[in-house]
Amino acid sequence: MSTQQELDNVVSFYDDQVTLYAEQEIQTVTLKALLGFGRTKAAAATAGAKAKVDDNNHHHHHCQQELEVNLEMARYARKELPVRLARRVKSIQNLPFIIGTNPYIKRVYRLYYDAFQALTAFQEDIQGKEDLDRIAEVLRGLVESHADVIPMLSQGFLECKKYMDTADIQTFLDEMIRSRIGIRLIAEQVIALRAQTAELLKDNGEEEDKVSSKVNNGASNNTVATVEQGSPSQVIGVVHTQLRLAELVKDCASFVQELCNVNYGSSPDVVINGQTDATFTYVPVHLEYILCELLKNSLRATVEHSAKIGRSVPHKATGFFETEEEGSTTAPSVKAEVRQVSQKEGEPSPPLIGGPVVMKEKDGEELDITKRLNEFGHPPVEVTIAQSEHEITIRIRDQGGGVCKEDLDHIFDYSFTTVKDENESSAESLSDNGVGVGVGSGGGRNESESIFKGVSRLAMQAGLGGPIAGLGFGLPLTRIYAQYFGGRMHLVSLQGHGVDVYLKLKQLEHVEDLQI
Repeated sequence: MSTQQELDNVVSFYDDQVTLYAEQEIQTVTLKALLGFGRTKAAAATAGAKAKVDDNNHHHHHCQQELEVNLEMARYARKELPVRLARRVKSIQNLPFIIGTNPYIKRVYRLYYDAFQALTAFQEDIQGKEDLDRIAEVLRGLVESHADVIPMLSQGFLECKKYMDTADIQTFLDEMIRSRIGIRLIAEQVIALRAQTAELLKDNGEEEDKVSSKVNNGASNNTVATVEQGSPSQVIGVVHTQLRLAELVKDCASFVQELCNVNYGSSPDVVINGQTDATFTYVPVHLEYILCELLKNSLRATVEHSAKIGRSVPHKATGFFETEEEGSTTAPSVKAEVRQVSQKEGEPSPPLIGGPVVMKEKDGEELDITKRLNEFGHPPVEVTIAQSEHEITIRIRDQGGGVCKEDLDHIFDYSFTTVKDENESSAESLSDNGVGVGVGSGGGRNESESIFKGVSRLAMQAGLGGPIAGLGFGLPLTRIYAQYFGGRMHLVSLQGHGVDVYLKLKQLEHVEDLQI
């Protein structure tokens, strides 16, 4: 770090403006109000589209109404976010000095202070579209620059955890992450609403041109342009009001399967069953993170436990896992010809929606698809969806050996991980739930492949915007995301067999008093 940057850090520490903002009360907004910004916009857009063919002036009135909705949200963000950012700056300043000098923690501090300065420097009163565009770009820069905050925090506290009491670390990080979720939600809502409104205005303009063209070409005065008669938009900013859960699970499972296949050479199948037609209101990006993290744990544990108990063995040439020869103790697997979805050789089956599915074995006996092994010797990971009036329940069940008793009380602690440093052992890897297996012990696994695995893991972290393995933030962060909108997460471990994770999420349209 340059001398000027060090000086800037000192100056920021004594910035009275930070203290002034940090002492202000947070002006929370209910989720209902946050959705109300978008619902007003959607209703106005629909009404405007209908009205414009009868009354062009009325159409322009509704366009202005849409803009006002976005301006109202932007004004709230401009006033509220500096207060929240200032509080995070002060919280980092209040850490023990030795922790504050950690390079990762210093980078996080600098990001929050720079974001605070950028928003307080935006002195213009947000009055029109140009002001909205400028504040949206400032917020976009904030969101993009803060993408790596969680990995930086996790690495920083992994290096500094001996200098601070575990309970104090837990409290600090809980507050930091909850605040981060709220800050990003408000910022991304402004960005998304602005983009959606711009698209609606563009579509309205094109439709208006069509109507004008018809009039200019001598079309009958009785001619009325066709306007799509549908419900308001299903996407309100960052919130999706008709989110198809099974499809989202399928996408997340496919993504994690590919990454698992890259790291281990094989992957369990994923079976999605229960109420697979369920839809509900939620923030998709939050649920994607939760699902990817939980599925990652289940798939990793399943592959590693398969090798540990002999369900699969490393291939002699590659070190990757393959099913043992017929006649071994490995349970029979369903052959490739009975798969419902075709795939290339060596690739995992795409997630299967529906079920439980009963399939016929060669001897005519029926076999539940949730119990059979695939060609790699791995039992499937089962995702079950249940919907009630006010909540959605997702159960993720694996046969990855479970969590050992010694680790069970610590799996939600920050920076707790059983994954060894890759420099410590290039021949052994442990999953997040404490089940170990010698992944790198097979013939053909060399140093370059160990490096490849490390690069792949970093790519996984970048893709999800959070830690995948080895930093110890996965489950704690997942639980906070689940709890943020009034949900909860519960883990049941059957040591020696597997884990059931129950994720219960509120239907957001029924959580009217939730404060952001």
